[in-house]
Amino acid sequence: RAQKKEFVPLKDRRLDIDDGPPPLLITVMGPPGVGKSTLIRSLVKMYTNHNLTTVTGPITVVTSKKRRVTFFECPNDTASMLDAAKISDLILLVVDAKFGFEMETFEFLNVLQVHGFPKIFGVFTHLDQFKTTKNLQKTKKLLKHRFWTEIYDGAKMIYFSGCINGKYLKHEVKQLTLLLSRVKTR
Repeated sequence: RAQKKEFVPLKDRRLDIDDGPPPLLITVMGPPGVGKSTLIRSLVKMYTNHNLTTVTGPITVVTSKKRRVTFFECPNDTASMLDAAKISDLILLVVDAKFGFEMETFEFLNVLQVHGFPKIFGVFTHLDQFKTTKNLQKTKKLLKHRFWTEIYDGAKMIYFSGCINGKYLKHEVKQLTLLLSRVKTR
């Protein structure tokens, strides 16, 4: 009986934590109503299995043993776009595919070109609002061509087709998290 009560004390691993590199700063940018907060909520749910009610301020998430990611939703004014362009490692440019590119998007791209162009991923949302697949494929092709002329040929693009319970579909978010885990930044 006495042997059952004995145990080997586990080493406290919190003391050994090396901060390592700073977290990867990912800025989510787009016009109002395109799904920036929904994208951040979906990514946080995928990484942590916790639901966020509101997205306020930067949100840091541990993505692997040695990697952390900080998500930041860029407000829609020029000063915050300028700050985000200077400090971001990666930009998720969210575009409403039903509406297309807006002026704020081009304004932000101009700011990025002046202040050290970071890596950019295009995220196209609201693809479930297209009635026919022919119309959807035509719009995807036009958006891809325009996105590649504005950024560079071969820039990564992710398509989100719909929402369930206020979050994007799990397999589409999983594709984005795989891309984020493999990305090389400056």
